[in-house]
Amino acid sequence: MFLDWIAQLRLLQHDPQTNILGSLPLSIRRALISEITNYLQPAPGKHAPDPSIFASPAHVKWFMEVLGQGFSLPLEDMEITSNDVSIYAQWLFEPHMRPAAVVNDGLEQEFFQIIFHQYSLLFQPRITQPPQPNNTRSNNNPQPTPQGRPNSFYLGMLPVNPHTNLVPVNNPSPTSAASPHQPHSAGAPTTASTGSQGAAAIKETLSQLIHRHIELCKKTLTVLAMAGRTLEMSVETWTVLLKVVLGIADFLLKEPVGDAMISGVPNMGDELCEHLLRVLFELWLRSRIRQVEMWDILKECFMRWTHRPKAIQQWSSTSLSLTNRVLNLLYGSDEGTDVVILSANGINVKLDLSPDFVHYSWHRILYLIPHPLQLPSSNFTLAMLGIGHLVDLFNNVGERRTSPIEPVEAPDGNTILHIFGSYLFDACSTAPSADTESQGGCASAFATLCKVFCRPQRSIPFLRTYIERFYAALCVGLKSDACLPTILLHCTELLATDLEGVRMLAPEFISAIKMVLPKLQIDCKGFVSVDDLRLAAIKVVSTVMCLPNHFEKVELKPGWDWDMQCASDSASVMGEQEQIVTQLIRVLYNDQPHDNVERPFTCLKFYILELLLMSLRTETSSYNMRYLLHLINVYVIEDVPFCPGLVGTVVKLIEEKILTMQMPSDVTLVAFDVLIDFVDLYDYVKRDSKVRQFSTPMPNEPAHPRYFPEKNVARELVLALSRYVDTLINAGKLIHSYPLIVQAYDCMIKWILASQWIIDDQDCYKAVIATLSKGITIFDRETDSTNAVETHPEKKKRRDTTFPPTKQLFQLPPRANKPTTATSANPLQPTGSRSNSTVHKKEEVAVRMAAEYCMSQFVNQLGKFPYWNEQLFSNRKAIIMSDLQQVKYRRWKQHADHSDTWEARDSIRYFLFDKRMILAIYDVESTFGPKETPSVVAIIRDTTGKYVWSVESRYKDPRKPGAPTFTPPSPPIEKSDSPATDDSSAPTIVGSSNRLTNYRVMQAPVADAVNQGVIPDISKLFEKDSENWKQCASIQSLSEREQRAETTAVEKSQIKPLDRYSAQPTGANINTESARGFRLLLSELGLPLPQNLSHITPLRITDTLITEIETLDILNERDCISATVYYAQSGNTSWSELVESPPYLSEQFLQYLNCLGWPVEIAEHPGFKGKLDPAICDTTPYYADRTIEFLVNVPYLLKLPASDNSVWGTTKTISKIHQQVSSDDHVCIIWIEDLTNYTELARRIKMSSSSHAKAMVFIFINPLKNSGNGLYWIRILIPSIGNSATSVMASQRLNENALIFGPLVDGIIVSRHALGAMVRNTAISAHQACRVVTETYTRPYVMRKQFIEEMAHRHRRKQQLSEFYADIFIGKDN
Repeated sequence: MFLDWIAQLRLLQHDPQTNILGSLPLSIRRALISEITNYLQPAPGKHAPDPSIFASPAHVKWFMEVLGQGFSLPLEDMEITSNDVSIYAQWLFEPHMRPAAVVNDGLEQEFFQIIFHQYSLLFQPRITQPPQPNNTRSNNNPQPTPQGRPNSFYLGMLPVNPHTNLVPVNNPSPTSAASPHQPHSAGAPTTASTGSQGAAAIKETLSQLIHRHIELCKKTLTVLAMAGRTLEMSVETWTVLLKVVLGIADFLLKEPVGDAMISGVPNMGDELCEHLLRVLFELWLRSRIRQVEMWDILKECFMRWTHRPKAIQQWSSTSLSLTNRVLNLLYGSDEGTDVVILSANGINVKLDLSPDFVHYSWHRILYLIPHPLQLPSSNFTLAMLGIGHLVDLFNNVGERRTSPIEPVEAPDGNTILHIFGSYLFDACSTAPSADTESQGGCASAFATLCKVFCRPQRSIPFLRTYIERFYAALCVGLKSDACLPTILLHCTELLATDLEGVRMLAPEFISAIKMVLPKLQIDCKGFVSVDDLRLAAIKVVSTVMCLPNHFEKVELKPGWDWDMQCASDSASVMGEQEQIVTQLIRVLYNDQPHDNVERPFTCLKFYILELLLMSLRTETSSYNMRYLLHLINVYVIEDVPFCPGLVGTVVKLIEEKILTMQMPSDVTLVAFDVLIDFVDLYDYVKRDSKVRQFSTPMPNEPAHPRYFPEKNVARELVLALSRYVDTLINAGKLIHSYPLIVQAYDCMIKWILASQWIIDDQDCYKAVIATLSKGITIFDRETDSTNAVETHPEKKKRRDTTFPPTKQLFQLPPRANKPTTATSANPLQPTGSRSNSTVHKKEEVAVRMAAEYCMSQFVNQLGKFPYWNEQLFSNRKAIIMSDLQQVKYRRWKQHADHSDTWEARDSIRYFLFDKRMILAIYDVESTFGPKETPSVVAIIRDTTGKYVWSVESRYKDPRKPGAPTFTPPSPPIEKSDSPATDDSSAPTIVGSSNRLTNYRVMQAPVADAVNQGVIPDISKLFEKDSENWKQCASIQSLSEREQRAETTAVEKSQIKPLDRYSAQPTGANINTESARGFRLLLSELGLPLPQNLSHITPLRITDTLITEIETLDILNERDCISATVYYAQSGNTSWSELVESPPYLSEQFLQYLNCLGWPVEIAEHPGFKGKLDPAICDTTPYYADRTIEFLVNVPYLLKLPASDNSVWGTTKTISKIHQQVSSDDHVCIIWIEDLTNYTELARRIKMSSSSHAKAMVFIFINPLKNSGNGLYWIRILIPSIGNSATSVMASQRLNENALIFGPLVDGIIVSRHALGAMVRNTAISAHQACRVVTETYTRPYVMRKQFIEEMAHRHRRKQQLSEFYADIFIGKDN
């Protein structure tokens, strides 16, 4: 006795000996079943019958025949059915409660089978067709049944077998249902509202009954599942159980979804689908069944369920569980799971199956579904997602393995495609014609294929057939609006793979990206954010940028630009500025030679640059804008050797973007970094005879390129930055804008120092001086009202915890006793009033320090360079100009001679000027004139470094022909960009007679004071006709008369023209041995004036002063940075192989080392050496410019020291030496041939370094295969590991803000010719970022300024004016 559908499936056959009660009327059966049920399951408080009442198997079968009929009772008798379910459950799981005859005769298996049979009857729906609506009753007086029940109306139930007579649901009349306690009148009319209320009540009652039935079915399914978990069943019993559950599932799940018999009433198939499938698959696997016939029946039945989404989800979940177990068996304990874990809706069931059965069942389950294209659209998408999850498991094999000793051989791509390839490729091929619901499945198929082909193949390459099908699929998918976002999201690394011919897809990707950048032209369907999609497109561009130059002689296919033009035509109408940018880019690339190639790959340059620059104009995401700026930086460095005019174009566009004042602060800071990096490309600007700049045309004038001198690139940028800084300072909101001002100052001064262009540009350097003066006098400016009173303290708190600005160049050094802000300390301070306190805001201090730093560099620049066509640097000679050496020598001579005197001409004077400069002056012999001509060397030490000036006095009579020509002061001799200058042989500049004859006198630059407009004129100072006014007029009259008299006397004296200047003393009064030059120099500077006494402090030469000046000279003038470079074959390389015993170093790696810097001999190198010394290293790469000294620590260049070395003698291994010398390196650069497990290599390096190692950023360089040693893939990793919680947090913080350093970004592909410079710049930028996040970054000039101020404080002394003059004019040398 079981569900008839099971027999129709030919799973089981009905037994004619059963169903003996089926012919009885329902009332008799109900009464009999109820009494027997109540007897076997008495009410609470009563004892259950003794199992011995079941004396024989026949007795047991009779009782079970009665109970089995209980599973067929109508809905209103579900209470009886529920008790029957509980009785059987008790007999199954409590052996002592089972009938004695079953236990004694060993009939448990047959007993279990009967229970399983009869349980199936419960799953027969009690409603098979909806009732026909009928508002008029044919029988207003229904005849009651013998039990007093109203007539039940028949619902058309299908009997489970010929002997089953199920009682249909009783349907009370609408009137009685609506008012059960009111008598019904035969002739009373029934209104429509009464009928509808009655129908609703019936439907509600029926719905509650069906819900109860469904819950009872779920309870029964749980009993069946527990039976499979706990009972010891024979193979035959297992088969019966599987057939029963399979029959139940097929009977309910084959019906259409949502096809309820009555609207609003639950459908049993829909409600039980999830539970049925979960129990079925659990029991099927737990049974370990291998009967082919049963598996075939399961597949046949499952095909009829595939219209249900939950069936596809259950298949996906079960396949995933089995796949995890298979991977564990195939690839070790680090992969998959050690048992089969069936998971559904938070319910996990563990199955411990034998390996053989796992493999068998995995294969059978995997191919249980039909081809996905045969599924309904919605289920097609679910199936493709499930297949994608399965493929991900295979792709991730080996990712979690941490031990390099036993590398795992992951499944190759061909194996995966053998299993799933037909499904995936077929799904992709339908993308153009797919309907809306199927598009998600096609997109999922593309995502899966991209992940398969992006995974490197370690052993066997992809079959050419698969590669061709994949490329064909991509060409189709890139033109599908629905699939394009998915492809871009999953192809960010595709062009970096070693697939044969993959980079030939660059044109297709660029044309597809034009649908996303610069303006989105497709509908994302809501499954991905627009910013993420645009970021994915930008990342793909980062892998394409360098390809045109690499494949410059490769010819594109005919019609390659058709898609490009279509994308451009379909774009929205561009604005005027966008059209100008596009035309300018065309001008840049129109004239490039093509080497007789009709359609060269270099044609893509125009579209790539257009994408980058136009996207920068339209992008709104701060993260994406920073990413774009880094890519623009890299692209310019890549392409500028082939297109020198590119620098000026990009600089102009970035400059315009900055001047809009609409970019976020973090983006603006990155833009300044990019402009600073472009300073190194200034030589390319000069190579181009004319830099093509595009100006905005006048109204009604067509756009066209205009040509300007090459210096305009720098000039226009510097002027623009001056206006930008002026705007920010005038706005007054320094708390927000001071990092931008500081960075703008730095960018401006670097472009000024790039060449000599500003020397003869009076307007430009006046603007620069005015802008810098605003920053220097920031303390004297009126405080903005918004800064005087803090109106939003909670916002300030949030701001203080945000990430520091990118590469903050002028971060203040930390102080333990940091003072509070003066203006915020007193909230009642009037708006606009000046604070008398000497404590200033940090933002004001930062701006002023930056301005002073730039002004110092700028002033030296103005006096340093000759005119463009004059070769001053060819006339150099070495002189001794080390003041400290001479001071030490004189003090030694004094001690040796026991004398307090020495030659006056050798005297050296030290002055401290304005607490920011130490001036050393000593007289030297004249270079051109007589010996007695005053001549001095002035050595200036300030925050920017050490400068040496040579100054001689000259007289010039413009009226006398052949008179000596005026010799201007010699340019400063500055510490060079290469290693530090040796003071013992530093050069000075002298001139030849020809040069002096033709030299044009240069006017000293002047600038208007900041408060020029408020300085009163002397003529308006006094009231007219007053006593003071009369005295002033009298003095002016006397001055004019004296001036006329002097002029007349000079004109009369033609023989002695020098009388015009001064009266000469007699020869006997001239002391040629006296040091007069320093007095003349101080007088020319106006320092001896009484009002300037507070600005200059003479310093007495003592041992303390000498030590302090030596310490100041030791302080770095530039950022000194070191980085570590390794060579590794793969991520499985051990620490010993990485440092102690490396493999053969490739030729490319050695060439790359030379690109990072030039080799220097440590023993002779005067510059930054890090922790290296000649005892452990002979040569290492080194690089330096105006602001940076960069050293490379290479373990392969180290050597073991001599055993008697006092520092390194006890260090016996290269590894220990390397750990010590590289402990301060924040950046590690790893040249890696194979990127397998590269993330683990970074961790291994970090954990193997010394305990106080500071490495945070790991830059991996991977030479791409099939690229002719010309392309390199960059991976940047910031692992969240460290020696302390603070370092871990710093790493996490940097990882979240990785775009603060650049220009290289993770995943970018670069060319060989640009690799060294870009890696070096990125390492320098990353080092500074690491120090920012660890709060250990202080600019060198800040430390020098602080030291000079401390010296001023120590040597400060009050001196009377008479004492000051005595020291200068009559005082002896110190």
